[in-house]
Amino acid sequence: MASNNMKEIINSWFDAHKDEMIADLAKLISVKSVAGAPKGDMPYGEGSYEALMTAKEIIEAKGFGTQVYGNAVLSADMNVGEAQLAMLAHVDVVPEGVGWTTDPYTMVEKDGALYGRGTSDDKGPAIAALYAMVAARELAPELTKNCRLILGSAEETGMGDLHFYEKEATYPPMVFSPDADFPLINIEKGKFGPDFYCDWVESTALPRIVFAQGGSVSNIVPRAADALIEGLTAEDVKPMCDEFASRFGTEITYRDTDRGVIITAYGVAAHASVPANGLNANTVLLTVLTHLPIAESEPFYRLKQLAALVPHGDFNGTALGINCKDEESGEISVNFGIFKFDLHGMSGNLDMRTPICADSMPLAKMTESAFRKAGINCNVDHLLPSHSVPAESEFVKTLLAIYEDYTGLPGEALSIGGLTYAHGIPGAVAFGCSFPGRDPGIHGINENFLVDELLVSAKIFTQAIIDLCK
Repeated sequence: MASNNMKEIINSWFDAHKDEMIADLAKLISVKSVAGAPKGDMPYGEGSYEALMTAKEIIEAKGFGTQVYGNAVLSADMNVGEAQLAMLAHVDVVPEGVGWTTDPYTMVEKDGALYGRGTSDDKGPAIAALYAMVAARELAPELTKNCRLILGSAEETGMGDLHFYEKEATYPPMVFSPDADFPLINIEKGKFGPDFYCDWVESTALPRIVFAQGGSVSNIVPRAADALIEGLTAEDVKPMCDEFASRFGTEITYRDTDRGVIITAYGVAAHASVPANGLNANTVLLTVLTHLPIAESEPFYRLKQLAALVPHGDFNGTALGINCKDEESGEISVNFGIFKFDLHGMSGNLDMRTPICADSMPLAKMTESAFRKAGINCNVDHLLPSHSVPAESEFVKTLLAIYEDYTGLPGEALSIGGLTYAHGIPGAVAFGCSFPGRDPGIHGINENFLVDELLVSAKIFTQAIIDLCK
């Protein structure tokens, strides 16, 4: 815990460096760093690599040396002492989506908040961690242990980037990732993402669904989904579209084209770990399609079978027969993130976040069995178990005490469905930077980070470095 004098010194330091922090964050936000396919010596594409190199430039301008691992991960050490603490963040982002009121890659400040893709997840926290290391180096030069900042470039697409770091380096005994919520996350649910698919011979019977699609990544509740129906008109589909739009509290549009009517269902984007916080456009669209007078055929039958497995509003896998929960980590969650349907087959992906109790269940077999009974193939390549760290550990207690000291809010260890870099690293936790009672729009439109919360986060991290690297 900080002395009153040290808190005043830290507060003054960040007051003096606030504008510099915001300017550096704006540089990072300007890079559209959605991880993609490998290109040359860039394992996650140009955007992720450019963001990593931009971060490298910012870090080196602060006087730190850097180390790059496979053009996927970047690290910087505070001093030459033995590594005691690591702060592990990322500079890649999810796709921006549609509906922003500002340019997602031009950071703007409005009403005390910084708007832009990555401001909260996770470029803002990365900048907070960097400046904490700068502040600790200047304000506590007597520190004998080292703090390491580690920045990855593909956290949003599976965290495979960390393998490049792990091939060449090890983690310090204490690690936190500023990529979740305050007060502190000591339990992260497990995850698995079953892919489903089936093929069929094209049916020419009318009316028929020519295509349907929604979602681009599995870890976001899809905001829009559309379908083309041949043999029906806008007037034909209007009653069902209007009924379900009213029932689900959303918008469903329909318009005639030369090939048929196009239906577009709209939802509300949210992180896949909390699907109930959004509104799934895929399940809205499926509900409408399965209630239209489509000609009976194998494609339409399989579509109805799929809709029965992932009905609208079923966030916990009840229809799949996999619902489970425990007191410590909560209930399983299911997000229908990606869906594709055409004249020859359909495919898609579910994003599931699983409680601790699911680690001992044959969850993959249960899911595959449910799909198989519906005549749909299902593959589960990898099931990631849950991650937990005792709330009584000295590391956790120290971080929570610092949080309470700088915020005046009660500190407690929490469980989440989201995955952070801490997952699977022994003893690692997620610490910040979203504060209780406020939604910064992570993975949604108009993502933002309050300036005051950016500064408080950086102050908390500075104190953590000072307390843990003595």
